[in-house]
Amino acid sequence: MTFALLFTGCRKGDEVDDALTPQGNCEFINFKYYNGTKDNLGEMSNNYILLGVDTAYSDSQIQRFISTVSYLDQKYTYTIHRTGKYKFKEIPLRLKSSKNCGQIAHIISELEQNKIVSYAHYAMKTDYCENAIWEKIGNLCINSYGSYFYVKVFDNNDLSDLNQIIAETNTELVKQDEFMPKWFELRATKNSNGDALKMANYFYETGLFECSEPGISKFPVE
Repeated sequence: MTFALLFTGCRKGDEVDDALTPQGNCEFINFKYYNGTKDNLGEMSNNYILLGVDTAYSDSQIQRFISTVSYLDQKYTYTIHRTGKYKFKEIPLRLKSSKNCGQIAHIISELEQNKIVSYAHYAMKTDYCENAIWEKIGNLCINSYGSYFYVKVFDNNDLSDLNQIIAETNTELVKQDEFMPKWFELRATKNSNGDALKMANYFYETGLFECSEPGISKFPVE
């Protein structure tokens, strides 16, 4: 698949666009917890975001919506990704011009006001553009995360702490792992106290759980 190349240098129109983009509250997080320590996820991408849309919407509905968003590069050839039984289609999108974190925060907030958008997330730069079996999947990739995260309780016979923090954060319990009963799949929604990465970190930081992990995915964008 052929992707549009990033322009080098600044055009006057892009400078105007940057000046007019409002600033939101930057909530980019560049780490997750792994074995009790902070694992760096990389630098924020200034040019890409990830959109999540329920699989109930058709690709044509998604395409029509994307065509209405002025912040997005309408010349960019994007791919709508659907993975297994995952409830959402995910679409890495290129912004019309490079944005700082506050501007991307505003764009995310604006996108999530739309019914069709289940979530919009920051993306992270990466130098690694290969799949799980070391096959090259593109010339440029980004990392991002979905709306699910995974929590391991200390005792699966006592879920009082899990239920309490779920209620406190407005997150949702999706299911308990059939084969590893201490692990639970949770979901952060637009009404939660933060996205799935923020919530995964928060659950671990409470000290009430053994582990908490977001689902990190890699996407080719060129």
